[in-house]
Amino acid sequence: MKKNKHIEKTFSLQKDLTDCGVGCLQSLVQYYGGSISLETLREKSGTSKTGTTLLGLHQCANSIGFDAEGCEADTEALMQHGTPVILHVIIDQKFEHYVICYSYHPFKNNQFLIGDPAKGLEYWTREYLEEVWRSKTCLTLIPNTTFQKKEQTAAEKKRWLKNLIKEDQEVICTIVFLGLVFTLLGMSMSIFSQKLIDDILPKKKTSVLLLSISFLGFLLFAKVIIQALRELYIIRQSRSFNERINKNFYTSLLHLPKIFFDTRKVGDFVARLNDTQRIQTVIKQLITNTVVDALGVCMATGFLFFYSWKLALVCIIISPVIFYIIFSFNKKIIESQRNVMQSYSTNEANYIDSIRGIEVIKGFSKQQLFIQRNERIFGFFQTKIFELGKLNLTISLYSGVILVIFLLLILSFSSYSVLNGEIKLGELMAIIGISGSLLSSTTNLALVTIPIQEAKVAFDRMFEYSSLEKEKTEGLEILELQTIDIENIDFRFNGRSRLLNHISFSLQKGNITCLLGESGSGKTTLTEILQKNYLPENGEIIINKNILLKDISIINWRSLTGIVPQNIQLFNGNILENIILDEQADQQKLQELTALGFDQFINSLPQGFFTLVGEEGINLSGGQKQLLGWMRALYHDPQLLILDEPTSSLDKENRKFIYDVIQQLKSEKIILIISHHMEDLKEISDEILILKNTQIKASAVAKL
Repeated sequence: MKKNKHIEKTFSLQKDLTDCGVGCLQSLVQYYGGSISLETLREKSGTSKTGTTLLGLHQCANSIGFDAEGCEADTEALMQHGTPVILHVIIDQKFEHYVICYSYHPFKNNQFLIGDPAKGLEYWTREYLEEVWRSKTCLTLIPNTTFQKKEQTAAEKKRWLKNLIKEDQEVICTIVFLGLVFTLLGMSMSIFSQKLIDDILPKKKTSVLLLSISFLGFLLFAKVIIQALRELYIIRQSRSFNERINKNFYTSLLHLPKIFFDTRKVGDFVARLNDTQRIQTVIKQLITNTVVDALGVCMATGFLFFYSWKLALVCIIISPVIFYIIFSFNKKIIESQRNVMQSYSTNEANYIDSIRGIEVIKGFSKQQLFIQRNERIFGFFQTKIFELGKLNLTISLYSGVILVIFLLLILSFSSYSVLNGEIKLGELMAIIGISGSLLSSTTNLALVTIPIQEAKVAFDRMFEYSSLEKEKTEGLEILELQTIDIENIDFRFNGRSRLLNHISFSLQKGNITCLLGESGSGKTTLTEILQKNYLPENGEIIINKNILLKDISIINWRSLTGIVPQNIQLFNGNILENIILDEQADQQKLQELTALGFDQFINSLPQGFFTLVGEEGINLSGGQKQLLGWMRALYHDPQLLILDEPTSSLDKENRKFIYDVIQQLKSEKIILIISHHMEDLKEISDEILILKNTQIKASAVAKL
């Protein structure tokens, strides 16, 4: 196969309108013994509603442990290649699609084994393959040393879960022990009934009867107390585990790279955070009901052996049948539960988006449109719940029928044994009681697979985020910034064409540099790179002429940088809390802010620094939010000040005030201003750069 040297240009044009591209990647991961979620592949390949490009698949494959090469080939090359290849095909002369060519079979009518994510495995003739594979573009993938096998992933999941519950080991052992005692006490009533009917009442042992009733009463009271004590341990463990898993997941989430959040909806994060409750619910069930049921089955079987080994043998033979029937639904349960959780995330995201955009909805009188959209999305969510409910109902029905047959067999056999004098009437009553307990425990153990599978799906969804590579915080530390040299920076989002191409310029302390460019030209993306939120594809950023930005600690670097973005994100609290982002305020820094002239803004607010901003700053105007953003950035005393449309929401008077502030700060900071128009920037800038068509086109005082 011939390597395609122009993969960016050629492969960015090959695009499907479905998830077939990432579906092919997932199939190949499984083919080579790995395991990865479709959602992770979507994120890494840049898959959107319109699909992804072969370039996106190439980038994704390299990031998950493959040596991927974009190639141009023909059917002869496919015959000789010998390993699976992703092909870009066009179905019915109009639908772009991806399939996997696994192998060529000369002894099967010279056909190719094709994996189509939409259809499954099928054989294509050479003529049909050549008809649909007109682009002759393909992607070869060979696992390298970084490819992670399913066993490795499973081991990491076990370690993650073990670390979460290791603090609960003592409590769990206590709960299990109390459950054992509770189960033993539960059997006391059946044994007492047998003794009462077969021995005490027929022989009229009044004193023994009173003593037995007293002892039984003591056991039953002990059972109530043990149950209460056990529940206390359970709720303590639940609280401790919920706090721990929530902290673990939330901490992992906040340490993920910013670009990760830019590709996801808030509703998905909320839904996954709620998944923690599903996991704890199942853990609670496992260490309480499931353990008790397992102990109950063992003890009930033991008692049945004591009364009748034949009955016990019947139980041992029939129980696996119940488990087999329920386990046969496992695959459907997992798929259905995953669909429910994914549709829940979509529904949550839609609800949040609607509430956030209420001003737009009302402004354009589009309530009916969003009502219909919500009805469609929520209806789909409820359909998935209904399908899961039907599946659970089917399982319960089948298991219930088997258990009824089981009970009738035991009842018939034990009654026949009484008639034949093999067992006594009291023993029959004990057997019926113990059998009822055995049936209940067996049913619970068989049905526990349903919540376990639900928790497994929830766990996998949480682990997917928690296991992602975090930002690397370690590195060099510097105390001051003098110069920043951007040299040949390239950047693109996954699956897309290059947004920045060989970008080079310099920033110096004491200079104000203005970067102009049209909307979507990559200006804001460049600021993300300067903040180490995004990593460039190529090129370097050199600090103080001798240190690479990539070698500097993220925490240290961000303590030296500050940004006033175009859209100011505010938290639900007061003005002061949104400025300092800390528990205690530094009074000297606040005085420095007021000395710059921000006291006029603070004094104009109803309660000054203690004015509540409301959710997302609803109590403030756009201009007030931007001034607050300025105060937040300057309070933290950055040496690199990035200003992204820093006066877009301000009136003429406040713009003049901000320009004066910039001039006051000029001598002690590196200042980069991002804008899409000249406005008054020409008067305050030392250098004006123009970003156009992915490159810096000029370095002059000029207009777009």
